[in-house]
Amino acid sequence: MAQYNIDYQKRHGKTPSFRQIMHAVGLGSLATVQRYVKALEREGRLNCDSDGKIETVPNLAGGEPTMVPLLGEIACGEPNFAVENIEGSYTFPKDLFGSGELFMLRTFGDSMKDIGIQKGDLIVVRRQNSADDDQVVVALVDGNATLKRIFHRDGKIILHPENKRMRDIELDECDIQGVLVSCIKLY
Repeated sequence: MAQYNIDYQKRHGKTPSFRQIMHAVGLGSLATVQRYVKALEREGRLNCDSDGKIETVPNLAGGEPTMVPLLGEIACGEPNFAVENIEGSYTFPKDLFGSGELFMLRTFGDSMKDIGIQKGDLIVVRRQNSADDDQVVVALVDGNATLKRIFHRDGKIILHPENKRMRDIELDECDIQGVLVSCIKLY
């Protein structure tokens, strides 16, 4: 029931009613739901307000919003011609995604699959022109953009794919467009 509450809050931005919990979890009465909610409250797994309603989990409560534009696609494979095309803008809570200038890209290719980034995922990127070793970056190589893990070795830049079957890209230079903040899965 606690997980249902969290999942519901993620989807709807508010807590479910006791009746919604009753139907979703398959309980026979509102009194049974109330007993379970009180037990979860005693365990510290959720809180109720003075009216007995379930309170929103603090880190899901929202906070200050930030607008994040969806700018097109990024290759997770061979670098692909970079075109910045605003497809839409979305509001995200800064508490989850952090500050700075953020943008999103839709992924294609499979070079980052070993860290769970797959075709069709949306990645959230913080715009910046430098990155530390081991960060996942949007790199611009000869006008082509790609998503890779970056390393600096012996004066070279290594763009490392997170796919065991693919090889590193070794470069003298490349432009960093941003650093990966999050990956959003669409099902």
